[in-house]
Amino acid sequence: MTLTDSTRAAVGGVDLDMLLVRAASGDRDAFVEFYDATSPRVYAVILTLARDADAAASLLEGVYVEAWERLRRRSAPPCPGMEWVSLMAHRHASGRR
Repeated sequence: MTLTDSTRAAVGGVDLDMLLVRAASGDRDAFVEFYDATSPRVYAVILTLARDADAAASLLEGVYVEAWERLRRRSAPPCPGMEWVSLMAHRHASGRR
């Protein structure tokens, strides 16, 4: 089992990496599907660090805006999808955007 396999299994078998490859080519539906599959877990990470629901919701939005903007400049993220977005979430929540 690889890191990517375990990440996929954690979100119900959705191939997050393929969704991001499609999103990088401009497929907004793929990005929405990626958001739907990952946002509950990413929100939990942010809420744990921010300890404020309103701040966590705002930070969550910022994470996915950054993810969309970064994808538009490349063909795929540099690491597995869940890891990539979780790292961004941690940076946002700790104030190191």
